[in-house]
Amino acid sequence: MKKTLLNWTSRAVAVVAIGLVSTIVSAQSASGQSVDQVFARELKLVEGLKVYNDQLNAQLRAQGAARAEILKSIEDSKGLEEQVAPLLSTMLSALDKFVQADLPFHQEDRMDSIGRLKALMSNPEARTSDRFRNIMDIYTSEIEYGNTFEAYRGSIPVDGEDTVLDILRIGRLSLYAQTDDRKRSFMWDKASGQWVDIDSHRDIRTAIKVASKTVAPELLSLPVSAPEGT
Repeated sequence: MKKTLLNWTSRAVAVVAIGLVSTIVSAQSASGQSVDQVFARELKLVEGLKVYNDQLNAQLRAQGAARAEILKSIEDSKGLEEQVAPLLSTMLSALDKFVQADLPFHQEDRMDSIGRLKALMSNPEARTSDRFRNIMDIYTSEIEYGNTFEAYRGSIPVDGEDTVLDILRIGRLSLYAQTDDRKRSFMWDKASGQWVDIDSHRDIRTAIKVASKTVAPELLSLPVSAPEGT
């Protein structure tokens, strides 16, 4: 068997050699160059092909390594997702409870955001990265509420009826409201969890204007609800 294979290889080499000699002779006849010149040119071509082949093999090896790295990253991400999912669920539950217990400003919009987040969390086709980004967006918004103040139009129950009026939010410290005729002002009482009447009509009106940026800021005296449990 080895002898047969050796004989076949020898014949193949001979055929290649004959082909190369034929190519050199043909090229010499066509161009009038010497055998050495034609051989050198053909050898240079072969060397160029070898360099190209080496480069191609190097690229294939690099692509193989990159593919292996991608597959490893995918496997790692699966394990990471299993660890992140319970954390996101805990964060969502805590956020839901926090908003429900917080001052009742923009309550409908904030609860709608949490509702959409719950739907995203239960969607099996949603990516973990999307879930994480959305829950962090809501957390960021909630943090910003604690560092800002604003005036906006909203409704609160007044004498048993929902009444649209001006609402003033000062961070998460206090929440006020005032009727359009400025005859009644209210403050959210944290202890009782309801709106109570207050008498600071002028200061509330001025604070609403400051928050709306229609007048310059000034020092005002506003009642503050006592913390829960005091």
